[in-house]
Amino acid sequence: MIRTYACLLAPAFLLLGGGCGHQSGQGAVREGLEAFREHNFEKAAAQFSRAAKRITDSPELYYNLGRAYQELGQMEPAREALEAALELRPGYADALTSLGQVAYHQNDLPLAAQSLERALEGTDSATERARILNSLSLVQTGLERPDLARLCLLRALKADRRYAPAHYNLATCYRDVFNLHEEALDHFEIFVRLVSAKDPHYEKASVNIKRLRLVIERARTDEMERIRRDPATAARHLQEGVRLQIDKQYPRAIRAYREALAADPLTFSAAFGLALSHRVLGQRAEAVEAFKRAAEISPGHQDSYYQAADLALQLRQTAEAAKILDRAIARSPLNPANAELMARIRYAETRLPEARAYGEYYLSLLPEGDKNRAPYEAWVKSLPVR
Repeated sequence: MIRTYACLLAPAFLLLGGGCGHQSGQGAVREGLEAFREHNFEKAAAQFSRAAKRITDSPELYYNLGRAYQELGQMEPAREALEAALELRPGYADALTSLGQVAYHQNDLPLAAQSLERALEGTDSATERARILNSLSLVQTGLERPDLARLCLLRALKADRRYAPAHYNLATCYRDVFNLHEEALDHFEIFVRLVSAKDPHYEKASVNIKRLRLVIERARTDEMERIRRDPATAARHLQEGVRLQIDKQYPRAIRAYREALAADPLTFSAAFGLALSHRVLGQRAEAVEAFKRAAEISPGHQDSYYQAADLALQLRQTAEAAKILDRAIARSPLNPANAELMARIRYAETRLPEARAYGEYYLSLLPEGDKNRAPYEAWVKSLPVR
């Protein structure tokens, strides 16, 4: 996965009084900034450290010192400098972000999560929010919270659709955690379109694209070789099924839809009509399977996923409901209905922090004036964060 770092230094314009010590300190700051821009991090750290002996009240200076140590891979002195910056300015978003990244590398994941969440609260820039959320997704992955990691990446891309590291990490998440190959392929392809061929992850993404395409193509070929299609016969049975469904003769409609699918297993309307007929008759287990079949035939049909997952939840098959909805969320991440349903699934499983996270994501997708916002927001806030 791609780990991102803060790339900007605080200018450290120190509006201090005169005196030889301060003048010498400011000269060291200028030399440190210049060295950092030239990627001479060892010199930058030395100059900022020298300046810090004379100037002790500048959060920007301690932040710059921490960043120089961070680039050198010296995480303990980086942490000390960043904590000093935060003592002087507790809500310093850039310092909180860097501290979160340093804590992540030290495997202090609770501190990393806390620091990055605080940084997010103090950041308005869309790109900065995307970068922080991308870092937070790595922390949640380390904490073995795949739901929260995915939501961080979805929120990152909601903030900045062109933030390439989030596409790469979401692709990796979909491939390795959720076993969603087509969706992983989509994000790897977006990543290589957004970055140059010189990007350190470009080649690895390209290899993943080739492998995923091969896996997907093989699966499709195997499927097509197994089935036999008679579209004309399927169309006749489908018409009969639609007529019977309109007449509310649901058992007979079910038989007609099944015959249509037997003739052509890729007849989406027959699978969807079959599911609706089972649902009307209260045959929820059969409806779930039919909706799942409809979604397999037409992977872009959101209502099939939603109906299958909702019915599975009614049957208390929460693991199955979540699995169905995983693909729906991957294919339509800005659909609020999917987030709301996943919140209910996690609540039913008593996974309350995940229920809250999906509820918060649902609220972020709702229009501001939605009449259901206030009571739903109250419910979400009643759930624990951790």
